[in-house]
Amino acid sequence: MNRVRYVGLLAAALATGQALGAKLESPHVDTTGALIELCAVSPDDPVCPAAMGFCLGYLDAALDYHAALTAGPKYDPIACPKGSTTREEMIMVFQTWFESNQHLKGEAPIHGVMRAVAEAWPCSAQ
Repeated sequence: MNRVRYVGLLAAALATGQALGAKLESPHVDTTGALIELCAVSPDDPVCPAAMGFCLGYLDAALDYHAALTAGPKYDPIACPKGSTTREEMIMVFQTWFESNQHLKGEAPIHGVMRAVAEAWPCSAQ
């Protein structure tokens, strides 16, 4: 029974990965534009759970890394979102920022994420 369940889960993961890969121009999310495409997948799209998982995971990881780098005295933070900021708000901030900054779609996704959150939640405003 466990083997059947494992094979079923593996097949589902592979199918989702293939559909997600086909949705993108590139199999790698190596630009801000590619990350935005994942974050903007429609809820009725079959790849939505995988796309949202990747999008939210990327945003969380970027902000966690920023927090870790700026925890000590060496680096000052560039973005200071409130503790009550939700993951969904992060996606909206990123998407809204991108609408005005599409000319930066080719840059590394980490740059786009950090530009968006720094603009939305500048530390100087606190």
